[in-house]
Amino acid sequence: SGPGNMRLRAAGTAVPPTSSINFKAGQIRANNAVIRLNAQRELAAYLDQISGTAHLILDVNGYFK
Repeated sequence: SGPGNMRLRAAGTAVPPTSSINFKAGQIRANNAVIRLNAQRELAAYLDQISGTAHLILDVNGYFK
């Protein structure tokens, strides 16, 4: 409902300085990113948005072993 960006990272780590995806109000976006998980295989999302809400749909397309 407002412009912003989403920053994905391993849970328990610092928020990265770069975004995984940027968006404007009412915009549907897609992006490919390689995100590291923590030892418990957890991911965290940080929403950098002044006001409003955003929906996140995460689709796992593969993994590294």
